[in-house]
Amino acid sequence: MKENDIRPKDLMELKKPALEHDIQFLKTRFHEFISSSCIACGSSNVVHWATKNGFKYSICKECATIYTNPRPTSELLESFYKQSENYAFWNKYIFPTTDEVRKEKIFKPRADRTIEICKKYNLTGGVLIEIGAAFGTYCEAILEHSFFQRVIAVEPTPGLAETCRKKGLETHEEVIEKLSFEKNAADVVANFEVLEHLANPREFVKKAISFLRVGGLFICTCPNGQSLGSKILEENFSIFDHEHVNYFNPHSIAILLESENMEVLEVTTPGKLDIDILKKYAIEDKDLFKNDLSLRQLLVEGSEETLEMLQQVLQNENLSSHMWVIARKK
Repeated sequence: MKENDIRPKDLMELKKPALEHDIQFLKTRFHEFISSSCIACGSSNVVHWATKNGFKYSICKECATIYTNPRPTSELLESFYKQSENYAFWNKYIFPTTDEVRKEKIFKPRADRTIEICKKYNLTGGVLIEIGAAFGTYCEAILEHSFFQRVIAVEPTPGLAETCRKKGLETHEEVIEKLSFEKNAADVVANFEVLEHLANPREFVKKAISFLRVGGLFICTCPNGQSLGSKILEENFSIFDHEHVNYFNPHSIAILLESENMEVLEVTTPGKLDIDILKKYAIEDKDLFKNDLSLRQLLVEGSEETLEMLQQVLQNENLSSHMWVIARKK
C-alpha cells in the first residue's frame, strides 16, 4: 500500500481551502485555549517542544508524550468538528473515492485482526462499539464476520454520522463524553485514530472503559509521537497538525491505561507507510535530511526490497508512526 492509494494527491490538493478554513477557525479561538500538565502521566515537568502554524507543543520530560499546549477545550473541539469543512470534504470526495481500497487494505485487515485478538483473549462475540466510526467502513467489515451480535457506530461529525446511518449501521451521533449507553455491557470498545484528536484523552478512556464489562477489550490505534519520522523531522513530520493534539508513545499510552485500572496486553507499531512517506519527504525537500544524509540516500536510492526491510525494522522496534494498543478491563 502506498500513501497515494488512500490519500490521492489530486484530492489532497483540492481540499487545501477546506483545511485552511478549519485551521483559521481554531486560530480565531486561541484565546479559549488552556494550559495543561502532561495528558498521559499528569506530570508538570513539561517543556516547550515546537511551534507549527501558530500551534504550540510541549513534551513531557517524564514520559515523552508530545501534546498541544495550550490546547483547545472539549467544548471548542466539539464545535470544531461539527463545523469542519475538511471532514465534509473527506466525506464527500476522499472517502467515497478511496473506500474500496481502504476497505481491502485497511479495514478488512483491521477487522480480521480484531477477531484474532478477541479469540486470542477468549472473547466469543457480544457487543462491539466503534468510537469515531467516520465513513463506517470498519463497522461494515466487522459485520461481515458475523462474530459480534451487535455493532454500534459512534460518530459525532454530522455528515459522517449520516453516511453511517445510510449504510444501515446502528449509529449514535454524539461525542463519547455525552453518549448514553449501558455500563458494563460491551465486550469491545474500538477506536481508530481518535485519541490524538481529544481535548481530554483520560476522560475519554474513563468513559470508554465504563461501557466495557470486566474482561472486555479496549482496542485502539493512534500516532506514535516517538516514531522515526518524529525523531528525524520533528514538527515537520505530517502527523503533527492542527487537529492532532495528543501524541502518545508505547510507554506513555501504557501509563495512561494502567492508571485507569486497565491491563495492557499489547502495544505494537505495525505501520506500513512510514518509509513511503519519508521517501517522499527526502525527494521533495533534501534540507529536511541535512543531518541524516545517509538515510536520505537510502530512502531515495534504495531498492523496494531494501525499503520494505527498513519498514519491517520500524515495526519490530516500535518506531513506526502507527501504534496499536490492546488493553483489558480488570
